[in-house]
Amino acid sequence: MKKPSFTAALFLVFLCIGSAAWPPPTAGAGPTDMFLLSFGGGKVEVKLYSDYFCGACKSLEPNVEYLIADLVQRNIITITFVDAPLHKHSSLYARYFLYILNGKKEIGHALRARRALFEAAQQNISDGAKLESFLTAKGFRPKPFDVAPVFSILQGYLRNDNIRATPTAVALRGGKREMHQGVPGITAMFESLK
Repeated sequence: MKKPSFTAALFLVFLCIGSAAWPPPTAGAGPTDMFLLSFGGGKVEVKLYSDYFCGACKSLEPNVEYLIADLVQRNIITITFVDAPLHKHSSLYARYFLYILNGKKEIGHALRARRALFEAAQQNISDGAKLESFLTAKGFRPKPFDVAPVFSILQGYLRNDNIRATPTAVALRGGKREMHQGVPGITAMFESLK
């Protein structure tokens, strides 16, 4: 029997923890595709892999928010946020990020949501009801839906890009695939696209 890869094992943990910790979706709730996580219409495709409980990710995202927003608004990049399941509560946070985007899909809203989720992780909020209350107090209106199809696509991204650490950005520009890791490398990649 073939041993599962590190990434596949992480995603299985992601799904298992998620199904136990997340509230059930409401009937008839919305989208089940990756359009929810992607922003922009640029030729350069970027997948940003991060985890809300990762210290380097927490320091990266506020530093590149303005770059991401600008590059998306000018249609230079198409960015997809991929929350990697590296911490036992990561799946809960990834689900709520999707729920927030299901309520309102706009890059500024997504970046504010990510900032709030990093703040919640820093406060070690591990209960779904408490996380939802925290997010509601911040002005977000999570809209539950069945995220299993999105998580299946995310599993493929994690496997295909062989993600083993966060933060990592994978960029496809001019037919060339580039991998950037760590705060300085990812920041430099976004700055090079200005």
